[in-house]
Amino acid sequence: MVSNSNVWRTVVIVLLPILAISILSVTMSLAFGQTNVPPQNYVLRRVAIWDLFYRGMVAAFVVGALVQGSIVYVSWRFRETNKKTHPTRGPVEGGT
Repeated sequence: MVSNSNVWRTVVIVLLPILAISILSVTMSLAFGQTNVPPQNYVLRRVAIWDLFYRGMVAAFVVGALVQGSIVYVSWRFRETNKKTHPTRGPVEGGT
């Protein structure tokens, strides 16, 4: 008769390498990015860089237009010839 410990030892000796190889093969394929599907979507760096450039330029033009508009408004509103910008002289209190 075979003892119970010998059966477990045989099971461990047989199943441990199979389990280790299957785990390592999955890990290695994930680590190296191996897939069965051929690559289809390439990132063109030139196109991506120009896309970022155009987005940045649109943002810069919008911010520049807002700043320039506010400068024009402030300079027009508070110009010297505008009567509303000068403080009014009211009656002097307790004056002679």
